[in-house]
Amino acid sequence: MRLIRLAVLSATLTLLAPAAIAAPAPPAPTTYNSFRPGAEWLDTTGQVIQAHGGQVVPSTDDQGRRIWYWYGEDRSNGYFDSPGVHVYASYDLYNWKDEGLALRAMSSPDQFTNDKYFAKLYKHYTAAQKEIVWRDLSTNSVRTDGWARPSILERPKVIHNKATGQWIMWVHSDGPSSPTGTSTYARAEAGVAIADSPTGPFRWIDSYRLNRVPSDSVPWCGTGSAFDPAGGMARDMNLFVDDDGTAYIVYSSEENRTMYISKLNKSYTYLSAPPEKAVQGKDFVRTLACNQREAPAMFKSEGTYYLITSGATGWDPNPARYATATSVLGQWTDKGSPISGAGAADTYRSQSTSVIPVDPARNKYAFMGDRWTPDDLANAPYIWMPMSFGEGGSLSIGPDQEWTLHDLAPYQRWTVETALPDHVWLNDTSTLPAAVSVKTAAGSQQVAVTWDASTIAQPGPASLRGALSDGRTFTRSVMVVPHNVRYAVNAGGAATADWQTLMQTAASEGALLNSGPEQPLGVDPVTGTTWGYTGSSAPAGSGDLYSTLRYAKDHEALVYTFGGLEPGTYTVHAGYFDPWPWANRAAEVTVNGSVVDQQRLFTGTGTAASYSGIAVGADGNITVSIAPTRAPDIQVSWLMVSRDS
Repeated sequence: MRLIRLAVLSATLTLLAPAAIAAPAPPAPTTYNSFRPGAEWLDTTGQVIQAHGGQVVPSTDDQGRRIWYWYGEDRSNGYFDSPGVHVYASYDLYNWKDEGLALRAMSSPDQFTNDKYFAKLYKHYTAAQKEIVWRDLSTNSVRTDGWARPSILERPKVIHNKATGQWIMWVHSDGPSSPTGTSTYARAEAGVAIADSPTGPFRWIDSYRLNRVPSDSVPWCGTGSAFDPAGGMARDMNLFVDDDGTAYIVYSSEENRTMYISKLNKSYTYLSAPPEKAVQGKDFVRTLACNQREAPAMFKSEGTYYLITSGATGWDPNPARYATATSVLGQWTDKGSPISGAGAADTYRSQSTSVIPVDPARNKYAFMGDRWTPDDLANAPYIWMPMSFGEGGSLSIGPDQEWTLHDLAPYQRWTVETALPDHVWLNDTSTLPAAVSVKTAAGSQQVAVTWDASTIAQPGPASLRGALSDGRTFTRSVMVVPHNVRYAVNAGGAATADWQTLMQTAASEGALLNSGPEQPLGVDPVTGTTWGYTGSSAPAGSGDLYSTLRYAKDHEALVYTFGGLEPGTYTVHAGYFDPWPWANRAAEVTVNGSVVDQQRLFTGTGTAASYSGIAVGADGNITVSIAPTRAPDIQVSWLMVSRDS
């Protein structure tokens, strides 16, 4: 009876018990049909994409369909303990399938024997070769081999060698140079790995320092002393394959002060010539010297090579710049920032990493960037933005708004033929033409134009921006001049062409009180007014108003006095530029004893500041003082004084 009762009770409980609770279904994968710069981006399994500092490479699958591979740093563990280089695949550039680790990092040298992956991949390596692999791929922060710091894998880039059929990966490979070294950036090398498949596994070969110019051929940037004898540094880097199949590695060198471009050999696994035999102009080129640039991204459009770079300010974003050339190993010309207006100061809070060749035949390209968040690298956002071209192939990037591939417009070169004045008045576009002649391959025609007044909202050298009625834009270098200028000073003391334009324009209204670009405090030999600088200082630079400057010595302030002014209200305009931006200098600016700028930062981009509402009494004087607030001495490029009333 007891057994029967238990059976009945069990059956009853079974009937009364709720149905078994099913495990929650996994969330439906997010499907994308647009790019959202800075927003969370998940792969097709719903995981955050781990491909920082990366590159997107076009290819074809086994069925001949176009497929894209996205390689990048796996930062799922933060800065240290990187699992390696991750790779994802996509057919539309929006949605990415996780293909795993293309290149695996190592946590122990024992993996060569007890891990099937490494045992098979490096089976034929000698002990010396395995030591190199372990040195370069050991990213674990807590090491048991006696080394103080881990190795670093950054900026992975991949190219396909059509001649060999292999896939080649180059990486900024860094770490300590000795077991007791405490710097993770001491080796400053470029490492290379190879694979038979775009998804890997990539087998590590070695890492190297690269090309350098002879030690005595140029001064060491910023100090005038001899080159670092180690030479050949390679940090932030990228790869480029030209139409003829020649491959190049582009990298920041000389302590990030200068960019280099080096030709690779036919297998893409080393330089075209060892550094001790390499010839500048044939095997490599040193370019953008002393500009403190990194994060290179290179591409080609209509026979012109483009090189996008960022400044070197650690994790902090800064203005992007681009340069162009007609030959990879030839002369590169700086073209300034590819971004105007909002986002120009910090590249929409991002740093360049690569350019996606969406449709090169129609000149459709996209900008790849990272918005670094060092306190949460695993979730650092990606900033992909549209790229467009203007007059003569001028480049524009952005904005950082949601966009689709349909927003990339095809492009053919065009040029504005109409000559424009070399100067404009501050905030005044009324003297500019309402239409311009535009030349294309089909001929010339008159097109209506509107002018962007915001581009001439500050005095000094500027890029005036015009917009054609069909939406195309172009720029012209002009001198922006305030009305009622009393003093126009080039602090470098040189009568540059743009200073002469400034003087001629200001003189058309009369009442200029200085006759030369600069002088020590004293009487002007022509006007008889007293003006000039005091303090221990010296001139530097050549070229234009920004690049010619006066720098202070011995941590003194630069002081300029302007006399002979009529009572009234004035504005002091100042131009700041630092040809040595790595100095991280800053200043406090006072006018007639009042602080008008508490922390003026000096960067590698010329910037202007205006200090208005300066009251001048019966003494007729304005005194401007620029004093250092950090250890480096300070400088100024130009000064103007204009009357408000």
